[in-house]
Formats: sequence, C-alpha cells, structure tokens
Amino acid sequence: MSKYFFYLRTLLVVAGFTLVLMNGRVVFSQETSGNDSNSGNELGQPDQRESKSERKSKRFETKKAQVLENIGKKRAILDAFESCVKSANSREGMKLCRTSNKSSMETLRNQRKEIKAKRKEMREKRRKPVN
Repeated sequence: MSKYFFYLRTLLVVAGFTLVLMNGRVVFSQETSGNDSNSGNELGQPDQRESKSERKSKRFETKKAQVLENIGKKRAILDAFESCVKSANSREGMKLCRTSNKSSMETLRNQRKEIKAKRKEMREKRRKPVN
C-alpha cells in the first residue's frame, strides 16, 4: 500500500513539473507590499526582466528555425547523393556522385562562413567605442 502512495506521489510531482515546464514561466516573488527595491512597475517603468526573457525566447526560436533550415538543406543534399549513388552503374558514376556532393556541401559551408563572418563583423562594430 505504501508503495502505491509512493508511486502516486511521484506521478503527481512529475505531472506538476511537466505543467510548469509546459507553461514556461515561473515567477518567484514576494508579496506585493511595495517594499521590493527592484520593482519599478509602480513608477510606470516597463518590467525589464520580462522583456529580456521575451527577447531570449525570440532569439531562441529564430536560432532553432535556422538550425532546422540547415538540417533540411543537408538532408536534401544527402538525399540527392543517395539517389545518385543508387542509380550509379559504374565507378565513374560513383565518382561523379561524390564530386557533385562535395561541391554542394562546399557551397553550403561557404554560405555559413559568409554568415559567420557578417556576425563577427557586427560584433566587432558593437564592441568598438564611437569616440
């Protein structure tokens, strides 16, 4: 019987954590007595913590979309390579498949390098003082 209650309690705890994680927002705060020194909402100022978390979630979503897009591009290249290899009838056909796959992957890598270089340039611009 106690084993049943242990599993039931564990199930409830896991379900509670799941709900908290699905909601995505947990606020640990004191009661609103006005004694909180970090609270600027009484003065009409926007809550910086909330906007920062929203910005982080937006950046995460855009990064996630970019990663999924890159995976899709790689998958398309690999699917084309697979179909080429399956249809190859000779050693020369296999060689042609490898060279075309290599050139496709190189163009994808070069695109990513260009994007990385642009991001690096933007970071350096932000770090330099404007004196």
